[in-house]
Amino acid sequence: MKKILTIARREYQAMVATKAFLIGLAMMPVLMLGGMYVPSLLKGIQKSEERTIAVIDGTGELFAPLKVIMDQKNQMTEQFVSDQEEDSPTDSGEDVSPEDEKRRAKQSLGMDDINTYLLEEIPAAELDDEKRLELSERIRDGELHGFVEIPADILQKKALNLENPEENILLPEIIYCSQDSAISDVKSVLREAMTQIIRSRRLEESGLSQMLLLELQKSARIKATGLYDKAEDGSVGPERKPDELTSIFLPMGVMMLMFMIVMMSAQPMLESVLEEKSLRISEVLMGSANARQLMFGKLIGNVCGSLTVFALYAGGAIIVAARQGYLDVIPVGVLPYFVIFQILAVLLFSSVFMAIGASVSQLREAQSLLLPVWMVMMLPLMIWIMVVKEPNGSLATTISFFPPSTPLMMTLRLATGAVIPMWQILVSIVLLIACTCLGVIAASRIYRVAILYQGKTPKFSEMASWVIRDPAK
Repeated sequence: MKKILTIARREYQAMVATKAFLIGLAMMPVLMLGGMYVPSLLKGIQKSEERTIAVIDGTGELFAPLKVIMDQKNQMTEQFVSDQEEDSPTDSGEDVSPEDEKRRAKQSLGMDDINTYLLEEIPAAELDDEKRLELSERIRDGELHGFVEIPADILQKKALNLENPEENILLPEIIYCSQDSAISDVKSVLREAMTQIIRSRRLEESGLSQMLLLELQKSARIKATGLYDKAEDGSVGPERKPDELTSIFLPMGVMMLMFMIVMMSAQPMLESVLEEKSLRISEVLMGSANARQLMFGKLIGNVCGSLTVFALYAGGAIIVAARQGYLDVIPVGVLPYFVIFQILAVLLFSSVFMAIGASVSQLREAQSLLLPVWMVMMLPLMIWIMVVKEPNGSLATTISFFPPSTPLMMTLRLATGAVIPMWQILVSIVLLIACTCLGVIAASRIYRVAILYQGKTPKFSEMASWVIRDPAK
């Protein structure tokens, strides 16, 4: 036991007492969260532009009202941009309406169209393929941003088609052409504007009031709350429910934290064992300790290093949340389970990475062996959004009982705030413990043989034989 602890202390120091560890510790949150904050930091670089759109109105009646709506949109955009330049999005002590929160969230993700648009009318009689080519060349030269073709029959009423009911709710297609037509925000602006204009025309023809359209467009509002609970003073009220973005991305952030810690812990094991084998350092080490002691010492040191990473990140997150007034949003009750699942995950995947590192002579040889491991580790990352929407659904429950995916999946489910049945938590822990024990034992048998194995890379069949039959016996 003394030898194992000595090896563990040496591995822990080698892991945390390096500049690379400190740099990785600082850079990993930047890589994970940079996609959320970089757009807001760089939003000042993108300036509002005045773009010209040519409109070919086949009806001869829709250009004027469309221009009025686009002018109103331009005024709202200019006011929005000026407000953002004057006001900070994080004014302390200011009551922010849900609309402002949604607007600021969209802006932080770079989803707001801050450009203004001028409409240029093109006579419909001039439209042909040569005119379309001319307009496309103007777009390529930067004179136009795009052009719109409004079909002449878009205002015409059609008889009901009972054989194909979908055609009864669809209008003739409006063609929009630009360099970014597939992802342009102009499409949604034009769709809403044209829909509004056509509805107004139909109401006028039917002799109905415009106010009726506004009344028909009103929608019911639903406010999400947490489960009701009794407070210390005896009052009953709902728990604070995080906003939509927090409810989606907070569980994902907790899961990504575990994934990051596991990767920061497991990947170095592969490189360390591979280096010791290639430089024949392992042969010297095994003069003082056997392969089992060497492996378990490395695993213990690795687990201690991963707990250090967790303590630093979790402590920093709690301090920041407390200062920003979001401490009640942090799923503190998940932390004990997080630690349990993290320890087991680090033991499981670190042992697998060590076995792979001991089985190869060069890093490129390990790629084919690492691919199945990578696929299993990343499975929860591929389906996390479905699990967040249905934490107790059949998919989430099933994947939770697949031991290699259990740590990330159960942590994700618990972080959603949903009530996960205790029996599922206990069964998943028991399954993960059993899988971890089997994985460590199998990896240790491969490690004991492969650490001194020289020459070609062993085949899967050979490695399987080492696992089934203990090579030490």
